Amino acid sequence: MSDDTEFPDDDDPITFSPVVEEFLGDPGTPADVFSAVVAFVVELRENPFPHLSMPVPGRPGMHSAPLRRDLGLVEYAVDEGQEPPRIYVSRILRVD
Repeated sequence: MSDDTEFPDDDDPITFSPVVEEFLGDPGTPADVFSAVVAFVVELRENPFPHLSMPVPGRPGMHSAPLRRDLGLVEYAVDEGQEPPRIYVSRILRVD
């Protein structure tokens, strides 16, 4: 994994990058995109490799998955060395 991927030692297995936290906290984020991201996070809690998730070539441990309604793409890292696996949501790429 890249050097900028961090898995803090807290109870929640999912961590958001500062960029993703800012995106989710921005009142200008469209409701449909926000909803699609939340639905994706719910899926991640059930399975670190949701339907249509693919490894990112050349970036070990990184995966990408489309958001519902084709609103964008999520990139995230999975550390399977722990139970439950630690997940770091690194960025959201919106289709604009």
